[in-house]
Amino acid sequence: MCRFITATLPATAQIAALDALARAHGKQLRPLANPSVQRHLAPCEAYFLTTLGHCDCDAPLGWARRSRTTDWDEEARKLARKGWSTAKVARALAQKREQAEVDAQVEARRVDTAMAKWVAFIDAVLGSGQVRELGLLLHHYSGPLDEDIRIRERRPVRVGAALPEVLRDLDEDVLYLVHA
Repeated sequence: MCRFITATLPATAQIAALDALARAHGKQLRPLANPSVQRHLAPCEAYFLTTLGHCDCDAPLGWARRSRTTDWDEEARKLARKGWSTAKVARALAQKREQAEVDAQVEARRVDTAMAKWVAFIDAVLGSGQVRELGLLLHHYSGPLDEDIRIRERRPVRVGAALPEVLRDLDEDVLYLVHA
């Protein structure tokens, strides 16, 4: 159905202040109850929904794992099976490659813009002085937000110049613990 990015924070954090900060960045920190996730959290951690909109399907987190490449040889074989001439196949594929390149550039700009917003949000939360760590969990839900999720691991991530690349490569069902 939909992908969502959820978050963990220390249970003692000033959630109202951090939620206001999140909203200034187009996100929210709304308490979320999911027993299967909460079993993986420490007693001092709380769980939150970050999504303001319908879902996070277009969010750039984990984008590198979702992007696909076209098998141009297979495309050529499909057209040839339809009886297209070699010259016609070559022209069609040249046009498709050109359009694919334009589309890829547009998508890369969209992802870069959205990624900058996520990085700014993370920097703001960690730079607020209220928390030292922000957990991020990416999951593709097939049902409600309280469906059973098995967190495969907890992975620490240091904020730095490589943060956008790390966020682009997020894996589902891994709790990334981002800290300064």
